[in-house]
Amino acid sequence: MRRHTTDVMITAALSHLDPAPRTELTEAELERAAAAFDRIVATPVDEVVPAEPDHPRRRRNRLLVTAGLAGAAGVAVPVLLLGGGNAYGSWTPTPEPLTDADADAAGATCRAALAVPDRGERVVLAERRGEWTYVLLAGPEAEAICLMPNDVLGDGEDPGDREGFFGSYDPDASAPLTPGPGRIDESSAMSNTTDDGEVFWVEGHVGSGVTGVTVHTSSVPDFEASVVDGRFAAWWPAVPQSSDNPEGETWSYTVHLADGSTRRAD
Repeated sequence: MRRHTTDVMITAALSHLDPAPRTELTEAELERAAAAFDRIVATPVDEVVPAEPDHPRRRRNRLLVTAGLAGAAGVAVPVLLLGGGNAYGSWTPTPEPLTDADADAAGATCRAALAVPDRGERVVLAERRGEWTYVLLAGPEAEAICLMPNDVLGDGEDPGDREGFFGSYDPDASAPLTPGPGRIDESSAMSNTTDDGEVFWVEGHVGSGVTGVTVHTSSVPDFEASVVDGRFAAWWPAVPQSSDNPEGETWSYTVHLADGSTRRAD
């Protein structure tokens, strides 16, 4: 049975936060667990499940473990589910490249929504994560970026009027310096907060020899950026800055090189 990406993310996050070492249960522990299960199943719904007597010290240890897991869940669940809102629940850590036809449709939709005049911009990067499409248009003078629901592509409606459509347009984008071999340069980082939470997206350039970029964030587990033709880009659901999250979103990168090595980006 395939598990939903969110379930996998939560399990991974909790496993990293749980300080208890992995151990195999003894036969006695397995028998006690089976007996407890039988008592629960056999107890009518309107009665209290009888508790098994336990050594006081062992019970305190168990309560401490339970409290620790509850604290971990209190961090992981809002970060992975509530922070991004239900609208971004389909987000995946691995991007899906678009077909040429879908990439062209995404580029045309983005251009129309942001009223970008045609000055030679082309789709340099397009990806899909769950129910969302990201596209980067770039040319000699301008760049445009759009993040949109998949179902706006080719539906004939103005996507700018759709809830959950994000875009930016720079009509005077200056040509950046090409990063040195094995390095990357983050050109822009933007965010938008809605009723469904906060969304971050980043993009930039990569130097020769860079084959991949891993993004490390304070909101979701590590994930892959898209790297195409000397550019990289990624987006993710984040937790808005608040009293519970005073530092706001933080992120960093690991660069993957053609020789198989990796390095942290400066």
